[in-house]
Amino acid sequence: CSSMSSPGRSCQLSRFCLTVWFELRRPNPDIPEHCRVSEPDAGHGVGFVSVREAKLARDYLHHELTLDGENGENVIHLLIKNSSKHVVVNREIELPSLLKDLISSTIEGLEKGNAPIKSSDGSGGAYFMQDQSGHKYVSVFKPIDEEPMAVNNPHGLPLSLDGEGLKKGTQVGEGAFREVAAYLLDYPITGPRSSPNDQPGFAGVPPTTMVKCLHKDFNHPNGYSFSQENAKIGSLQMFVSNVGTCEDMGYGAFPVDQVHKISVLDIRLANADRHGGNILVSRDGNDGQIVLTPIDHGYCFPNKFEDCTFEWLYWPQAKEPYFLETLEYIKALDAEQDIELLKFHGWEIPPSCARVFRISTMLLKKGAAKGLTPFAIGSIMCRETLEKESVIEQIICDAEAIASEETTEEEFISTVSAVMDRCLDQYSLN
Repeated sequence: CSSMSSPGRSCQLSRFCLTVWFELRRPNPDIPEHCRVSEPDAGHGVGFVSVREAKLARDYLHHELTLDGENGENVIHLLIKNSSKHVVVNREIELPSLLKDLISSTIEGLEKGNAPIKSSDGSGGAYFMQDQSGHKYVSVFKPIDEEPMAVNNPHGLPLSLDGEGLKKGTQVGEGAFREVAAYLLDYPITGPRSSPNDQPGFAGVPPTTMVKCLHKDFNHPNGYSFSQENAKIGSLQMFVSNVGTCEDMGYGAFPVDQVHKISVLDIRLANADRHGGNILVSRDGNDGQIVLTPIDHGYCFPNKFEDCTFEWLYWPQAKEPYFLETLEYIKALDAEQDIELLKFHGWEIPPSCARVFRISTMLLKKGAAKGLTPFAIGSIMCRETLEKESVIEQIICDAEAIASEETTEEEFISTVSAVMDRCLDQYSLN
């Protein structure tokens, strides 16, 4: 999702459909039938995503947000689960105006015949959505069935045979949910958003939501027809204008606070895919200061630390201590509150992922409280080599050796905390 030249006018499209899906659910087994990951069969791996027509009248309540076009063809709906078999999403949740405007602008561009433009970057399907003029990108859509190693991946990557994604501890078909979760947990300096508001998050993750979109220019290997069978579920993220990525320029020009805010996000979410290409570089309109924007969070919330990778770890800014404002933000973080927040929005994070999230948040809070730099904390989380376990993996291993089969999750996390304290004391002395 790096900078590209302004798109030209695309050919007219006769029909399209965009639906807001206001749920974060794991693809298997608890998301709606129309986007469920099927069991493997002779022709497909676990990554096969089958899109079926939903029985909306039975399973959902419709709440109209906007009505555009004739015959109700372009209605945006919030889909709210109405089945007792699944977790009911809080019906009082309302999209902030920023996301409503984002969706409206995307629809206006499609109505004008400005088709999605497939990005040439990355290993999964990503599409730049244009505004009604056809000269500006407004959003980026990433379908779950076009993720790396998923059935409709446009780059020819092989299907995952066991469901694991490109990064260890991640699952194929869950990237879009993690994209939205990263936005939800990147709350402002003042704390979690208690009501719909457009206040930017501390790290600046662009506003992101889940949508269902139907368009002929997405990847349809088996052919396309205007029907629910070809609708795609995915993340829709606001496009951020930029002058390039961190790969395009020297890191010496990046402000310390901009690097630190991304380090807080990455450590907290145990990001397994932070490289220079997914940090956008922009210029502030007021004074021209450099602003860094983190994108591509589909490999956050893994169920193990094995592949955690932070490009910023090797930048000199990472060896500077955190500023007081950042320390206060870190101090206020609460992993249990965050897990409940995701559940409130419809995603009950898998237990193994929740454990990693609790431990990564704990490491960030304890390390920052002891005065450790982003480099020191990140070095504890990341492996030096592919074969050598990281310090945090060793801490977990030591805690597991102490725990018994009867140990509860709360007791285990407490054990990890004690082992971590001893380890961090050594870091503080050094």
